[in-house]
Amino acid sequence: MTADPPSEPPGPLGPSEPPQRSIVRSSDLVTARRGGAHPPAFDEHTEYRAVLLHSLMRAQFGLTLGFIALTVGVLISLPLVVSLAPSLADKHLFGLPLALAVLGVAVYPVLVVIAIAYVRLAERTERHFLDLVEKL
Repeated sequence: MTADPPSEPPGPLGPSEPPQRSIVRSSDLVTARRGGAHPPAFDEHTEYRAVLLHSLMRAQFGLTLGFIALTVGVLISLPLVVSLAPSLADKHLFGLPLALAVLGVAVYPVLVVIAIAYVRLAERTERHFLDLVEKL
């Protein structure tokens, strides 16, 4: 006599179906982070929602393009200054030629400041967007 294998108790999805996954949208994350419920009007696919999302994306895209232009301008201007002022090649700073010190060391704090400014402005744009959504 052989023993039958233990049978699974049938669940809501049946014994052989995997559990369903839930989809988490970015609006759910924002709502959870802010601790409140977003307005039901924003859940619907309305024209107003589309306009708000489009304006947020356009603002973030413009901000990104502006900071890319600033970063490229800073990075291109440093070698140009060194090449246009050959007397800088003769100067030394902490034993390194000034051009190398500026291009190899001093550029990083400038890039960090640019990155911090970008993140702060992007977060401010998102806060402004969330305030508009809450006013619905």
